[in-house]
Amino acid sequence: MSRGVLRTLAVLSVLELATLAVLLVNLATVHLRPITQAMGPIHGAVYLCVVVIVLFAPGLRVWERMLGCLPVFGGVLALWRARARTTEAP
Repeated sequence: MSRGVLRTLAVLSVLELATLAVLLVNLATVHLRPITQAMGPIHGAVYLCVVVIVLFAPGLRVWERMLGCLPVFGGVLALWRARARTTEAP
C-alpha cells in the first residue's frame, strides 16, 4: 500500500472523528441548528470519502476493507491494520 493512500486515509479518518466530535459537543451543549446543518453534511461526505478510499485502495485485505466501512472508527481501524501489516513485512 502506498504512502499517499495511507496518508490520505489518516487525514480523512481524523477529519471524520473531528466532525463527529463537533456534532456531539453541539448536541450535548447548545444544539445550534446552523452548526448541525453545516457539519452534518461535511461529516457524511468525509465518511463516504473514507469508505471509497478503503474500498478502492490497492493492497488492502478484505478484512481491512470491511473495517473501513464501519462508521466512526472504521477508517482508523483499517489504517491501523494496514500500517501494522506494512511494518511487519520484510
